[in-house]
Amino acid sequence: MGRYQPLKPLLLALLIALPLLAQAGRQEAELLKVEDGDTLLVNLEGKETRIQLQGIDAPEDSANPKLTVDMKRTGLSADALLSLGEAATAHLRSLAKTGSRLVLSGDLDAFDRYGRIPAEAFTSEGLSLNVAMVADGYARPLFSEAMLDSLRERLQMVWELARSKKPGLWSSNPGTFRAWAGVE
Repeated sequence: MGRYQPLKPLLLALLIALPLLAQAGRQEAELLKVEDGDTLLVNLEGKETRIQLQGIDAPEDSANPKLTVDMKRTGLSADALLSLGEAATAHLRSLAKTGSRLVLSGDLDAFDRYGRIPAEAFTSEGLSLNVAMVADGYARPLFSEAMLDSLRERLQMVWELARSKKPGLWSSNPGTFRAWAGVE
């Protein structure tokens, strides 16, 4: 029994650190602006920072290279796609108000190719904006290797539910949204 004593301090330190480790990669931020249906501008540690809602893709609400790609991929007009994007942006604005506090979760030191930090964003009530946008029918899941399995599983679950229940753009613009989302 005596030779296992040195492990007690290590075990105790680990037990104390576990709650702190669970909080790693979580930080509060103030929402400055909803840029589009999957991008936020926040004040993070005193700096304006762009956040990409990790694991989701929402239709574009302005002319940009991604809109051009979506037009070619779907065969839809810019106007049709932009109307989806405007609705998605409006919905995200209804979920998260400018000036509200958000909790960001993820690798907050990593950036995507557009200079955004991919993260999951939670309202002060604990609502995941990423999951809500898919569940409410305004975005589709966009899986990457870098995302946590728990987020991937939640997005997959709400995507399947949204496809069957048809909320948001699934019902207001069904053909256009299905084409944009790549759903047969």
